[in-house]
Amino acid sequence: MPKTTKTPRPATTKTAPPSNGAVPAENMTLAEAAAWLRVSEEGLRADAAAGRIPARFVAGEWRFNKPALVAWLSQPESPVPDPKTGAELAARLRESHLSPTYAENPEEVEREIAELYKLRKTMWSAE
Repeated sequence: MPKTTKTPRPATTKTAPPSNGAVPAENMTLAEAAAWLRVSEEGLRADAAAGRIPARFVAGEWRFNKPALVAWLSQPESPVPDPKTGAELAARLRESHLSPTYAENPEEVEREIAELYKLRKTMWSAE
């Protein structure tokens, strides 16, 4: 019977399974993100909860993806959104009246608010 020699197999190296998503080092805790952005943790928590900054609430803690924050910071700041209700509009007009750059008188502001309410009623009744 012929003799067979076994060829040694090359050593196999075990590799980690591919990650599912972003590299963990690119994800930051609330404290890390606040330090990186140079803001308070409380302010960052409030902005994250209000949806003003890209973040995820995972297992009871906030997480921030660094590339998402960089992309968010590189975008121009959006203008203040249009008021959704007449009350928001009235509050904004009253607030602008209190601005030191506002030159009109309070009676005129109240008249403008009344006109806007009338316009809103006519627009909604036409639908």
